[in-house]
Amino acid sequence: MQLFFYAVILSGITGFGSEGYVIEGSILAPEGTQIRMTYQYLGKNIADSALVQNNKVIFKGTLPEAVLCTLSNSANQQLKIIVAQNEHIRLSGSVKEFYHMTVEGGCENDLFFAFKQKSMGITADYRAQLAATKETIHNKGSAAYIRFHVRVDSLTLAFVAEHPDAAAASLAIINSHLNSTDVLKAEQCYAILSGRGKNNQYAKRIKLFIATDKAMKAGNYAPELVLKDSNGDVFKLSAQRGKYVLLDFWASWCGPCREEHPLLRKLYQDFKNKGIVFVSVSMDTNLKNWKNAVADDQLIWRQLNDPGAMSGMVAGNYGIKALPFNCIIDPEGKILATKLRGEDLENFLVSLMKKEK
Repeated sequence: MQLFFYAVILSGITGFGSEGYVIEGSILAPEGTQIRMTYQYLGKNIADSALVQNNKVIFKGTLPEAVLCTLSNSANQQLKIIVAQNEHIRLSGSVKEFYHMTVEGGCENDLFFAFKQKSMGITADYRAQLAATKETIHNKGSAAYIRFHVRVDSLTLAFVAEHPDAAAASLAIINSHLNSTDVLKAEQCYAILSGRGKNNQYAKRIKLFIATDKAMKAGNYAPELVLKDSNGDVFKLSAQRGKYVLLDFWASWCGPCREEHPLLRKLYQDFKNKGIVFVSVSMDTNLKNWKNAVADDQLIWRQLNDPGAMSGMVAGNYGIKALPFNCIIDPEGKILATKLRGEDLENFLVSLMKKEK
């Protein structure tokens, strides 16, 4: 039986204005299927839901600006991501392929997903080139890798220049450069945004990302960090003045993080009595997974956990967009280096200790 899905979804830098948003469409779904709408605004998670009944489902409200919104359903847990705003948006499709539903009528949505489609095409080309040349995705010196980033950079820059007022432009910058933590390219694109384009929550996130990266440069003071360790005791970074500190940020689900643990165990044994405090900060939301990983990887130095994980204050203060991440701090509390791994980390610590002799 064909059921109709009528939804009014809030948003709103253009379109309906104070009248709010409307998402109207049709979806083949069992009677009583729950449709859930979630989005984040100014750090708060907001959710609403409604049941498909009598061929209808309706959401009503108003948003102050366009938001990246997740729609889900109770039938199969599939998701559909849209940019919702105060406009009349139409959805159509089947709950069996919820993620493939077509979306019409959302200006910001149309812009962003047109960009995403081109970006995914570039990624598909890149993966095909890797398969043909048998290069790995980790080889950042390969011709395929370099070409891939040139194309992504060019696409993003052109898109932002063409749509400097749009929230979709900020979402494109986040998609291309914040997710890859490329601050210089994010800053270049951000500079092209108009005054209006810099006034949405996504542009403000980019601005904070750029500012945090600058604050994390060598010579600046490391942000304060206060967290509980695995024993429930409070650790305060500022209380470590007079010693070098190696802060290592990781998570149980992060493969590259855990691949680094054998080296960290070696470095801890080499330097634990030489004035360096080793501190690991887990970005796990699941405490059981964190503690199991600590035991499995034999991490015997100070272990902290931030329950806010990658969305928390610590990640924000340190500009952490990807793991692993580390920060080496001097006895005055100033940053010496960040993002060192493998031989680079070991060589830096060896050199540091030679200077201290």
